[in-house]
Amino acid sequence: MSNRDKLLPNAVRAKVVRAIYADADRLGWQTLSPGDRTATFNRWIDDERVGGPLTQFMTPEQARSWIKDGPMKEYGRALRGAGRFAEYGRQGGTGPTDVARHALGSSATVVDGTVGSKPLHCLGEVDGVTSYVAWGDDRNFKNLLWAGLRASTLDGVDAHLVVLEPPGTAGPADLVKEQRALADRCGLTVHRMREVLGNAGADT
Repeated sequence: MSNRDKLLPNAVRAKVVRAIYADADRLGWQTLSPGDRTATFNRWIDDERVGGPLTQFMTPEQARSWIKDGPMKEYGRALRGAGRFAEYGRQGGTGPTDVARHALGSSATVVDGTVGSKPLHCLGEVDGVTSYVAWGDDRNFKNLLWAGLRASTLDGVDAHLVVLEPPGTAGPADLVKEQRALADRCGLTVHRMREVLGNAGADT
């Protein structure tokens, strides 16, 4: 938790993050240009739901930095029910067990205590054989590739990369071909999986 997080009462933090995430969902944050994102950050500071509460505890510049480096840096993980803002993201969608079974087969189980983030990953097990599984969207592929290569090289396990396709999206054929070529070169297995998004986190 950052120092600025510690300044915020839990109720204020929850209310602000839910407002930010509701806007990000509505705007299709993942598809916004850098310019549109900058404009949205500026609007949030002027928004009584967001900047209003935050600037009671920090300056507008600090509030903008907190939004950018806190909730919105974690937004992609929160969408998948992971990371430190997971409770404000989506619940009930594609999860670690779904991903492990897609990569390793329907009998795969997730090894307890191995689910992590940056990138999202776990160890999956089938018939006593353990494999590393990492997942994320196309934008995160380079991180998946590096994580898989490290697991394969340093831990000596097979590594699988699962590229998630959110509803209504599909990777361009050239990009899919490039990813497979890179994974093959590294001795890794890459899969593509249609993602199911859960429901937005409920208010408390």
